[in-house]
Amino acid sequence: MDWTTDKKGEAKEQKEEDYFAIQKAKILQQIQARLDRDRSHLLCSITGNPKTGKTGLVLDSRTEKQIEDGKKIFILDFDRGAEPTWDSCWDRDENIVIFDPIEIRPDGSTNWEATFTNANSFCQLAKETLDEEAGSICTFVLDGVDKAFEGSSDVLRELLVKQQTKEGTIVHATDSVRVSTLDWKIRNRVYNRLLDLVCSLECDRFLITHMKPVYDNINVPTPIGDVPDWHKSTPARFIQMIHIRKEVKPNVTNYVAKLDASKTSPDLVGNEWTIFSTNGENKWNGIQELREGKL
Repeated sequence: MDWTTDKKGEAKEQKEEDYFAIQKAKILQQIQARLDRDRSHLLCSITGNPKTGKTGLVLDSRTEKQIEDGKKIFILDFDRGAEPTWDSCWDRDENIVIFDPIEIRPDGSTNWEATFTNANSFCQLAKETLDEEAGSICTFVLDGVDKAFEGSSDVLRELLVKQQTKEGTIVHATDSVRVSTLDWKIRNRVYNRLLDLVCSLECDRFLITHMKPVYDNINVPTPIGDVPDWHKSTPARFIQMIHIRKEVKPNVTNYVAKLDASKTSPDLVGNEWTIFSTNGENKWNGIQELREGKL
């Protein structure tokens, strides 16, 4: 073995040692960060029909001390419903940061590619904020998982269509394009990349979606119930799951949240909280265990 070969071998060995040192530091940093936390971060789904208090519940996810300390809530608002609640109930709190990623083209269609780019950038902003000051964001919310899922399907259709079949009309090629079974993997990857970014953030994370009807009888479809509107693999991500329903009684209407699943507090599974009630006078209660991260 000549001198040149020896040097190349030493350089390769040094490079491998440097790489391992970097990886070791990352591993130890993650372990120490976990030990430094007083609890696991929440990763919670909130499901329910429109106007049942889903967004209100996550806006009320901080304790009084966190509010006093200026801890932030970041909301990625695909559903475009957070601002009115923030405006009317939270006195436009500057520590509640709302971002609407939706981009609309001149013809009224949604530019989903630009929308997902916006959403990913907002997640990166949250990550940078947390990297610069750990704990500065206590809650990150993806409001409108159903919209993101719909958008990922349209991204796929736009990819498959090379040009519009009826250029200059309100009918687009994407309205009728056929998608093969294998192509749906592209849709799933676009959708999952966004959810992966949200779930990787070092804070409490909430993902909100609406319900969609389930039908029986192929010939005469009959609604028999409803289920959350998201990809079938989505529930496997969550550590906690909350569902909100509306109960209308003669003198009062209650909005009731039920904890359907929890890996961190299994003793609370099945518990119900009346988060909001109205009998002429509105009363908001929220969930104290959610504010304290004890679900």
